[in-house]
Parts: sequence; structure tokens; C-alpha cells
Amino acid sequence: MDVNQLLMPVSLALLAWGIAQNVKIGGGKTARALQDYYAAQTPKQSRQEAIGEAVAGRLLSLKTWEDHLRWAQRGGQYLGQSLGGVVFQSLLFAGAGLLVVMVNPAPLSLLVPVMAFAYPLVRLRSKANTVRKRVFRTLPETAALIAAELAAGTAPDVAVARAAAIPGPLSALLKEAVEQSRQTGRPLFSRKPIGGTLVEVMGHSGIPALHAFGSQLDLVASKGVAGAALMSEIARALGQEYRARLQSEVEKLDSRLTLVVALFFFVPFVGLLLFASLRPVLQIFLGG
Repeated sequence: MDVNQLLMPVSLALLAWGIAQNVKIGGGKTARALQDYYAAQTPKQSRQEAIGEAVAGRLLSLKTWEDHLRWAQRGGQYLGQSLGGVVFQSLLFAGAGLLVVMVNPAPLSLLVPVMAFAYPLVRLRSKANTVRKRVFRTLPETAALIAAELAAGTAPDVAVARAAAIPGPLSALLKEAVEQSRQTGRPLFSRKPIGGTLVEVMGHSGIPALHAFGSQLDLVASKGVAGAALMSEIARALGQEYRARLQSEVEKLDSRLTLVVALFFFVPFVGLLLFASLRPVLQIFLGG
């Protein structure tokens, strides 16, 4: 390895470290405008997390990735961690990837630090998407539970609080709405002109189906005694919708499996036939 090949990766490492050290800590208006409930973490932020958040504010969409982190935490992942901590972990991985460039300064090796930086973020998004899918599976069950509570004469806010006590990501979302209602003194359900915390939390989830579910619960709470029958209809409709979606996924899975099996058996078989038929020709050319 000559001097130029050694200086190139060292310069890249020093440049990355210089950027991390000289970034202004504190973020922009978007980072400071995050809601207090979602920003409630440790009393004192570490320097590593501060560096990570500063870099995230310039390289990532804070709102999108904070949403991914919240969803992962609703599923029991990344508890006690901040987005800054995840991004700082990406920086450490990228720094380790630069060592590969120093050992093997081939152009293809430059992809290693990039992929290493992206790995923690891709993993976070994957965990968040998994939790979102779990929400759709538990939505009919939660609606049926609330409907049963209302049919037994339970008040709507108590029914939602009991649904929030069971394990699951949707229950964690309901718990956020209940806790916000207690902390802020706002009603759980909308009372004109005051909006309820349930609709607000469901709307901030970024999933239209959850926003619609929150609006339906708001409507049920405003119906009084007739709300129990309406909630039963909603639970039945959600169950039918989930079964229809599940049936559609099963049909798609069948077609995907058919394609995979066809490729798994057909491509090697065709390759074997081609090799057997072309082998004499190849022997003639190679022998010649």
C-alpha cells in the first residue's frame, strides 16, 4: 500500500470526525418543536446523543425517523433510546467501516462505511414497520373488547383505559392518549370546541386506519346508550375487513410461493440441461 492509498481513507475518517465534532448541538426548530410527551427521555442528554441528533437534523427527516422510533418503542424495542443515540451508533458503525477502506482501499470498499451507517437506521425502520403490522392484527380484537365493555354498561373512557391495559402496540397507543388526557386535563373524547386526546394521538400515528378508528370511538362516546350497539357494528366491520385482507394476503402468498418454487427448480434444471448439451462443444473449443 503506497502513501496515497493510505492517506485517502485516513483523510475520510478525519473529515467525518471533524464534521461530528463541529456540528452545532441543539438542532433546529423542528427538533425543538417535538412534543413534550414524545420527547420525555432522560433528564440529561449525553454528548453522544446530542451529536447524533445534530447529524440527524441535517441528514434525515426528523419527523419521519422520530415516528419510526416511537412505533418501535410501542412494540417494546429501543426503550430508553433516542434518535440521536441511534444515529450516533450509525456514525460508530461507519467509522468501523472506514477501517475496511484503510485495509483494502478498493473503490468497492467505499460502500462498506455507507452500508454500515445505514444498517442501524434500516433496522429501526424494519422494527417500526413490524409493529405497525401488528397493530392491524390487534385492531379487531381491541374493538371487540371495547364493544364488550360498553355492552356491559362500562363508560367509554373506562372501556378505553381497560383496553389500554392489555399488552400490544395498539394498547400502547391507547395508553398514550389516556396519559395525555390525565396530564393535560383535556378530555379523552372530543367535546366541542375541545378536541379529544384520543383522536389527536391516533391522527399523529400516521396510519389512516387508526385515525378513522379514533374518530369512530369519538362518535361512539357521543352516542350515549346507543354507543354500545354502534361499537358492536364497528367491531364486526373491522373483523370482516381484517379477514378479507388476510385472505388477500394468503392468495398473494400462494402466487409468490409458486414463483419461488418454479425458479428454485426450473432454473437449475435448465442450467443442467444447457451444460449437458454444450459440454461437448466446450470440450472441442477448449481442446482445440
